[in-house]
Parts: sequence; structure tokens; C-alpha cells
Amino acid sequence: MDDYRLVGKDEVRQILGGCSDQMAYRVIRQLNRELEERGVITVQGKVSRKYLIERFFGAADEEGDGQCQ
Repeated sequence: MDDYRLVGKDEVRQILGGCSDQMAYRVIRQLNRELEERGVITVQGKVSRKYLIERFFGAADEEGDGQCQ
């Protein structure tokens, strides 16, 4: 179930390499819009860690350490 953990702006910033708070929230909103279009329930200000990594790096994070292969 850890694959579907929701992350906030701080972890989004870390995964994306230290972007600004504003950019992190923009990314969260965009990804949540995409998920809502698929019929997935979302939480404002949080996004699925797995979906974030899939969308930005093209593959799921199999190691659980934020680094993609």
C-alpha cells in the first residue's frame, strides 16, 4: 500500500529536485486534475507518490527511494 502514499509539497519538491513551493503546488493541482478525469478521488494539496513518479520519470519507483532507474 506504500506505493499509493499521498505526498505534499515538501516531498514533491524533493522528488523534483528542489523546485519552488509554488511549482510543487502547481504540479499537485495538475496531477490531481488528471486523476479526477479518470474518476479517482483526490485530496487537495496531496498527490499519489506513485503517480507523480510515473508522470515525471516514466516508470514506477520500484526501490522506494525516490530514484528512478
